[in-house]
Amino acid sequence: MPQSKEGILHNSVLFADMTPSEIERLCTLLCAFERHYQRGRHLISAGDPISGFGLLLAGAIQVFMDDVDGNHIVMADVSPGSLFAEAMACTGIKESPITAVATANTAVLWFHCAPLRDGAFFTDPLCARFGVNLLRAVSERSLRFNDRIQVLSKKSIREKLITFFSQQVQQQKSLQITLNMDRSTMADYLGVERTALSRELSRMQRDGILSFHKNRFLLHHARES
Repeated sequence: MPQSKEGILHNSVLFADMTPSEIERLCTLLCAFERHYQRGRHLISAGDPISGFGLLLAGAIQVFMDDVDGNHIVMADVSPGSLFAEAMACTGIKESPITAVATANTAVLWFHCAPLRDGAFFTDPLCARFGVNLLRAVSERSLRFNDRIQVLSKKSIREKLITFFSQQVQQQKSLQITLNMDRSTMADYLGVERTALSRELSRMQRDGILSFHKNRFLLHHARES
């Protein structure tokens, strides 16, 4: 059952250990506003000016970059309760290097980043706590990017998959994992062709490394054959 807006805000790392009244006050200070997007709509396009960051309330978002050769590089798939563009808002860059597209009908709570660039903002104890939470969110994002770099640095598709699945096992604390992505999204994340990915997954299942049905995987062992 989908969480309510209040539940998502309460469980977000951004508002960790805060009361509803404290969350409401911060939303006011950051000029928060809610917007809805149909599937396929751009929330952010590369080159757009950076004026804020978002918290996904419902739906799904894919964040990606296109390199000079036109290659589509998926940076993140955002699920409800997660932030996006927060690192850009904190660094103060003027133009977005990424594009964010709704991959389902989506609701987003946007926060203006201008108050964060005013040193006086963090002199308030509540705002200082918010700043710590935001720093934690940015740090967690950095760790996820490091995970991605580890995956992309592997040469073979099998090596990429084993690294990726090992990370998921650690995050989900189970050998039985569920991925919030379809095969096309997974292929983009791994930097491989979809058909080659499907072929290698079938080989790994045949070799007894894993078994799977749709987006559910059971890891048996991670030795390469």
